[in-house]
Amino acid sequence: MYSEGPLLITHVGMSAPAILKLSAFGALELAKRDYKFKIEINFIKQDFDDCLSQLKELKHQLAKKTVYKTAQMDLPKRLWRKLVLASDISETDRWADLNKLQLENFSNQLTKAVFQVTGKSTFKDEFVTAGGIDLKEINFKTFESRIHKNLYFAGEVLNIDAVTGGFNFQNAWTGAFIAAKSIAD
Repeated sequence: MYSEGPLLITHVGMSAPAILKLSAFGALELAKRDYKFKIEINFIKQDFDDCLSQLKELKHQLAKKTVYKTAQMDLPKRLWRKLVLASDISETDRWADLNKLQLENFSNQLTKAVFQVTGKSTFKDEFVTAGGIDLKEINFKTFESRIHKNLYFAGEVLNIDAVTGGFNFQNAWTGAFIAAKSIAD
């Protein structure tokens, strides 16, 4: 699976639209894996080779400066510093001091950093639903079951997966309105 968009890194994990989209599209697969898997993140939207070339240029342009303190590529300073340290570059290493392996490690961290996911959020909340009543069993003009007369369904009990951002709410409200109107009629 692939997702693109804003990413929020917190002290307990990752969130924001990029992660929520992945959760929505992969909910069943993630549950099968008991929420244990690896995720790869490209922080700069470049491939490894382009990033490596850019790092080599920076090595010459910023030779006397410390890598740790010279955040580049529009990355937040704190993220830059974490990625520098994860690349086996110390806080005191200057750009000129970097060897080939350090540059390659750094390019890897910037373009394909791998993180181990070990479960859901600390609150064990679900923000995504998957599964539910088969849509072929519902009359969408009334939200009545095609199998059981006078039984109506709406909201997340139906097998409707939607990307986060209010779509599930809209589905639930619209379905509930139509079902209530049908029952009243």
